[in-house]
Amino acid sequence: MPVQISSQPYATPQMRPCSILDMTTRSNPAILTIAHRGLWKTTSENSLASIRAAVEQGVDIVEIDTQSSSDGTLVVIHDKTLDRTTTGSGTVSELPLATIRQARLRAGAGGSDADVTEECVPTLEEILEEARGRIAINIDTKFTRDLPQVMETVLRLGIADQVVVKTDIDLDADHFGVLDADWFGKIPHMPMFPVRPGRFAEDLKRIESLKAPMIEVKFKDIADIAAGRAELERQNIRVWINTLDCSHCLDFNDTRALTDPHGVWTMLAEVGVGAIQTDEVEAFKAWLNGRM
Repeated sequence: MPVQISSQPYATPQMRPCSILDMTTRSNPAILTIAHRGLWKTTSENSLASIRAAVEQGVDIVEIDTQSSSDGTLVVIHDKTLDRTTTGSGTVSELPLATIRQARLRAGAGGSDADVTEECVPTLEEILEEARGRIAINIDTKFTRDLPQVMETVLRLGIADQVVVKTDIDLDADHFGVLDADWFGKIPHMPMFPVRPGRFAEDLKRIESLKAPMIEVKFKDIADIAAGRAELERQNIRVWINTLDCSHCLDFNDTRALTDPHGVWTMLAEVGVGAIQTDEVEAFKAWLNGRM
């Protein structure tokens, strides 16, 4: 059964909802703040503390990464190995949960010189419970082999309305395989694909069967995003753009935004972007507050 979009009006910032579909509907005029791997600059990336900090900062959605341990537990960590972000070492998928939990998370973006915290690598279930009723979660499943287990976990915990799961799609496919997944229509899904020059509106029509509440795209010409606005409005799709320095959407990145927020975030907003993932949440929120 397809997920139903709420007919209730969007709440005030003081009553910020956690429902993905309530947030992403284009009747909500807000630009959503997405914290990349949580609010990691003052905590540790992908940690429970990073979720709590994001809630306190008024973030709308936290992006997290998940993958399975050798004994089948979904843990929340970005890299294939423990080395950068923890005191441990070794490949996550080759280690049992007990070994992974012995490691302690390093502060910030990690590295051998980073401070060691008291936190361990959380499980996906722990992250979802920490977020329950407080903040929405975007799950980046690092390996497609783990996707069925991720979906089962979200549905079993009864937290699907707070979660959006993203997958890459092939715009030239005759049929989108995700439509056949048993979870499709039960958990909000965000297709990811590149904006093809001069073909954005056409490609949006190609994905109409996905009934996407939001799409994550990369562009080579910001004018292409603007050209798709009518089709985005017709399908009630919100556009998510990453301004992370590693995203390479031209020079629309966090580093430039720190000195020229209008040249980055304002320009994106003006062409219809409604969700921005950033590593500079404090500066982004200051820019948002300045627009009110």
